Amino acid sequence: MMRKQILIYQDTGTNDIRNLKKSLEQYFQPQEIAIKTTNADEIIKKNILDENILAFFMPGGRATPYLEKLKKLGNEKIASYVQNGGIYFGICAGAYYASRKVFFETDVKELCIIQECGLNLIDADAIGTLYKELNISPYTRDFQSIAPVKVRWLADEETHIACYHGGPYFKPLSASPLQVLAEYELNGKKLPAVVIQQHGQGIAVASGLHIEDSAQSLREVLLRLNKKDEYTQQVLQKLEAGESSRAALFNKLMSKLAPTR
Repeated sequence: MMRKQILIYQDTGTNDIRNLKKSLEQYFQPQEIAIKTTNADEIIKKNILDENILAFFMPGGRATPYLEKLKKLGNEKIASYVQNGGIYFGICAGAYYASRKVFFETDVKELCIIQECGLNLIDADAIGTLYKELNISPYTRDFQSIAPVKVRWLADEETHIACYHGGPYFKPLSASPLQVLAEYELNGKKLPAVVIQQHGQGIAVASGLHIEDSAQSLREVLLRLNKKDEYTQQVLQKLEAGESSRAALFNKLMSKLAPTR
């Protein structure tokens, strides 16, 4: 059976998913793959993650509310879906959520989170944020902690630019079977930014970057929020200059989901 739908998680804790939905529609609609949303109730009670679903996206937001809604049973449903040929794609909070253990802003008392979410699709600790490496503020939801970040795609050594906003890098556990797809390039320091891991017939992908956010879509978001300060404008200018490389990175990752394009 052909898998002809992609589901985006939209429930307590998720941020605005419009940019993600738009980017996925632009890539997958030519293949007649529908992009829809789902929630914890549908995952747990309606078994919506079935053989019709090509991929399940866990977007940016807050991993703790994800766990509060999905709990053990929701995690088991997601893991079973992947084992049976599905694809989990975690972005930022969704990447933290898939990892073995979360270490978030451990040196900032009011932001510190250390927890295990229990999904365990990525055999690595997810460690963030990268505010020290990027010389930005610790995580804030008002875009003062966003940054344009360079990453290197290991398969072809190509460098890409994408938006960073609070995501992790990954520290693989010993004997971890995961594969690093891309690394942050941080003034000579290289850290895993995007990883992939096989589970049964399926795969899990986790990205610390917001690969889905085009410069134009971010500009529209900031306009809605009336964000016109000098720093965010500088970030936008750098992202706009690197938009073609961001789009190329997005396409490389989407080809892992539907390589026939």
